[in-house]
Amino acid sequence: MKKISFIGFIFLFVFSAINGQQHKTPYELSGNKATTTYEECREWYRNLHQQFPDITFFDSIGTSDGGFPMYTFRIYTGENVQALRVLVMNNIHPGEPEGTDASMILVRNLLENPKKYREILQNIDLNILCQYNADGTKNRGCCRRANQDGPDFKGNRANAKNLDLNRDFIKMDSRNAKYFSRYFIKNKFQVFIDNHTSNGADYQYTLTYFHTRPEKLNPLLVPFMEEMTTGIEKKLHKRKIPTAPYVETISHVPDSGIVAFWETGRYSTGYASLHHCIGFTVETHMLKPFSDRVNVTLAFMEELLDVIADKKQIEKIQHTYREIYGEDKLRTTLMVPNRWVLDKSRHDEIPFLGYEFGYKTSAISGSKRLYYDKNKPWERNIPYYHYYKPADSVLVPRAYIVPQQWGEIIDRLLWNGIKMKQIPRDTNLMLRASYIQSYETVKNPYESHYMHYNTTSWDTLMGVDLHAGDYLIQVTNTNRSFLVAVLEARSPDSYFNWNFFDGILQQKEGFSDYVFEEQAMEILNKNPELKLRFEEKQKSDSTFASSPWAQLNWIYLHSEFFEPVYNRVPVYRMD
Repeated sequence: MKKISFIGFIFLFVFSAINGQQHKTPYELSGNKATTTYEECREWYRNLHQQFPDITFFDSIGTSDGGFPMYTFRIYTGENVQALRVLVMNNIHPGEPEGTDASMILVRNLLENPKKYREILQNIDLNILCQYNADGTKNRGCCRRANQDGPDFKGNRANAKNLDLNRDFIKMDSRNAKYFSRYFIKNKFQVFIDNHTSNGADYQYTLTYFHTRPEKLNPLLVPFMEEMTTGIEKKLHKRKIPTAPYVETISHVPDSGIVAFWETGRYSTGYASLHHCIGFTVETHMLKPFSDRVNVTLAFMEELLDVIADKKQIEKIQHTYREIYGEDKLRTTLMVPNRWVLDKSRHDEIPFLGYEFGYKTSAISGSKRLYYDKNKPWERNIPYYHYYKPADSVLVPRAYIVPQQWGEIIDRLLWNGIKMKQIPRDTNLMLRASYIQSYETVKNPYESHYMHYNTTSWDTLMGVDLHAGDYLIQVTNTNRSFLVAVLEARSPDSYFNWNFFDGILQQKEGFSDYVFEEQAMEILNKNPELKLRFEEKQKSDSTFASSPWAQLNWIYLHSEFFEPVYNRVPVYRMD
């Protein structure tokens, strides 16, 4: 890549200014009322790149399910090879478009004010994923997000396959997610911003946000994230922009307290954390004017970039990343948490700016309905529940083995940069296998799946027949978090819970009772211990004792005839 000196960049800017290229955004040209369309966004970024060709890059990461390119814009001067790699994602939900317009203003201001933003331009490799949900952005209308204050026309939440892309980062049903993962892994982004608009309760803030949960992030990165957060809030305070944690209420109103959002890998920042990237989700308030929401989104990104652009701090961060990626192999097995729950016994009190609420009679239903009185603002402390505790842990092996027939799993692992080797010849190895013990399934489809949850399993050591071409995955400190999240069945967003292994949940073999009767008796006679357990169950379980079929089935399930692959997750562990 061609590098450009800072003096050369100044000259380039002066030349562009002389030629009258002011690069007003479509949003600004509308009087700050309309959000930028897909076509306007593409042409605007393309023109900006043509004006600054030496330090900007305009490209596509691939096409959406609807066939539309997903464009990216990058600013990188090449002066600092240790520049922090930052990604901003916009329009994952195109009805929440503030990020699109704020990002355009951001990059324009950076490029047209190189002296003011010298440190950012030198030390940050800034990447904008302009409108990730290209399908939803194209699907504009007047009547999206019924409760939101502008803009008049906005995009649709879902993509062309009616998928919510902010639930798709693990299961990867969309073409968007498949291209995104490869783009994300290739660039090894270190800081990630996902711009949104919130729903829910009413309060005084225009800007709320949340960051990656520290429990999920590599411990070496947590101090840097905390420093970033403190720095951003201080700078926003100086600009008189109050902010609060993303508002997810304990009850129906903020007075009851709010909960720190726990984002698993299906969400953008949850996915980013699995790949050692510090994530921030901006949530502006739907009831505040659109222009105000754009302004605070812009302010958040400006202050974040300003905080992280310090060269000495970047050197420390990059040294930490070299440590994270430097340890190649996991030298021993270890127990790690794979599921967390909110610790309701602990909370802090935080200042909050809210409105008094009340109830009045609904003109439609005649029932009592909630309302907020904006003439009665208040400022007081409320409970903030942001402590989580492990609810389950798994023993992480030195390596996983995935049989080659599970191609959908292999593909997703490869798209996520997981390195693997194929076994050269048929063999039989003693490996740890997991059997599904119990699970629950949602009653209605969720994002194109009947998802499982509350999954339990048990492990056993057994001889497993492996074949040439099956995949061996060495566990490292780099890939461990992602592998545990997707390959361990009890993890909330595991491939099992997303239905990729549902074939194992159906028993394929059985017996005819009139034929199996003699075989069952022979099985018991040959196995005195099994016979004793059978007789004890007859005595202790009256329902069992009264059912001839249940008794034969019990013997069948404990015999060599019962298929060993039933309920066995086809992911094996080499400890």
